[in-house]
Amino acid sequence: MPELVAILEAKNKEENENRKFFAALQGVDIEKSSGDPDAWERLKAKVYSQGKTTNPRDIVALQGSAAKRAGFGIGQGLDYEVIE
Repeated sequence: MPELVAILEAKNKEENENRKFFAALQGVDIEKSSGDPDAWERLKAKVYSQGKTTNPRDIVALQGSAAKRAGFGIGQGLDYEVIE
């Protein structure tokens, strides 16, 4: 199993290097444009909450399939109130 993991990691690293190379040919610096490591989590939270939050730790983000995967959430016995 450790050999398989090492092979997969090496393959992923190679693919990332290829993506960086081809992007550089087009004048795009992938490392510079990917400066926010939490961007994907914030985008998922916004989609799952139907635009109500971008904070992945906000309870509003646990709706629908995200709530089902977490084993709880809004609409499954959990309710919330917005305090402004």
